[in-house]
Amino acid sequence: MSLVIHLQYTSSVDEYQRNLRGNIKKLYALSITNGGAFFALPIFVLFYQENDLSLAQIFLTQAVYSIGVVVLEIPSGYFSDHFGRKPTLIIATLFWFLGYLVYALSGTFGGFIVAELLIAVGASFLSGTTDALAYDSLLELKEEDRYRSVASHQSFLHFASEGIISVLGGLIALVSLRMTFVVTLPFLALGFLIALTFQEPKRHRIQETQHLKKIWNVCTHTLIRSAPLRSIILLWAIVSTMSLTLFWLTQPFELMVEVPLVWFGVVHGVIVFAGAIASKCTPFLARWMDDRLLMLLIAGAVAVSYLALGFVTTLYGLAFFFVVRIAWSLLTPLTSDLINRMTTSDVRATTLSMRSFLGRIIFAISSPFIGAMMDTSSLPETMLIVGLIGSAVLGLLFLLMRPVWKQIPA
Repeated sequence: MSLVIHLQYTSSVDEYQRNLRGNIKKLYALSITNGGAFFALPIFVLFYQENDLSLAQIFLTQAVYSIGVVVLEIPSGYFSDHFGRKPTLIIATLFWFLGYLVYALSGTFGGFIVAELLIAVGASFLSGTTDALAYDSLLELKEEDRYRSVASHQSFLHFASEGIISVLGGLIALVSLRMTFVVTLPFLALGFLIALTFQEPKRHRIQETQHLKKIWNVCTHTLIRSAPLRSIILLWAIVSTMSLTLFWLTQPFELMVEVPLVWFGVVHGVIVFAGAIASKCTPFLARWMDDRLLMLLIAGAVAVSYLALGFVTTLYGLAFFFVVRIAWSLLTPLTSDLINRMTTSDVRATTLSMRSFLGRIIFAISSPFIGAMMDTSSLPETMLIVGLIGSAVLGLLFLLMRPVWKQIPA
């Protein structure tokens, strides 16, 4: 009898571990389907303009999205820590699908605002949870040292599929800009089906009944009491804001240098694929240099690229868009790994959500001003001003990081 119980227990453990390994493969698949959501990215600005939106309104839609993420980012991370990774991903993929469905059916500024709010729900619930699920699964398997490699491969698959999809999206846009949103829907529906199949890892969950108090404690620990965590999260937030801003300026830049519409998808795809290769290289770079030095080089590359774009007004300026995308793609898995190593499973998703929260709140505050600047100034002037401000903020951040430099895991 005891032998039978032992065999059943062993079989149950083996099945559980197989399911955890399956989580990693499913996260890879989810990265690909999420990348498939970007058929419309190369022509987003053109689609807005086709529906009579000004640049100020375009940046306002993104500000609304960012505000939605800001409001939900930390509560969604807490939801993931308290209720589980799987239900959080189910909600995320469902709302992501609904947002793009509204885009496919709508043609007004108000409709686009609704779509962005739905996508904001999906993005906030997705943010941090995929990273936490991967790390928790590896932790259960006692393979957490593999996390940086897994995170880098997730980023690679996401950006590689985004790059390929972007090229196809640019070709579809020649027929219909709206069709790029329609063909996105099957990919997002598949992502929802994948989310239904995840294995919830065993871990220490938040048992707190005073939820607001617990959220407040996590936030204050991350942004006030833990200077190393605060530094890493602020660095990612600033670089992410500058990278995202540059993304929304890519299509105006392409119009300025007279890139034909048929090449919009190709340009975006190549830029994104360069980021995919870069994210894959993050674990290898860690073997050659200190993580802290790598962060310093990444910040410097972003600052220099922005300043250069204030003066380079030819096709060659696209090279700096490559540099910024590569820098952000290197920084994302790097900071994910550092944050995971500095937190525990009961607050991991909430802490990771703080990273996106800060990035989005900075973008939400700055984007309306950048949009208004675009309507009154030239594109190079806008990039130069953003670059000067961003460079000053990054320089100040690294000065403030000096006292805790050695406390950041190397």
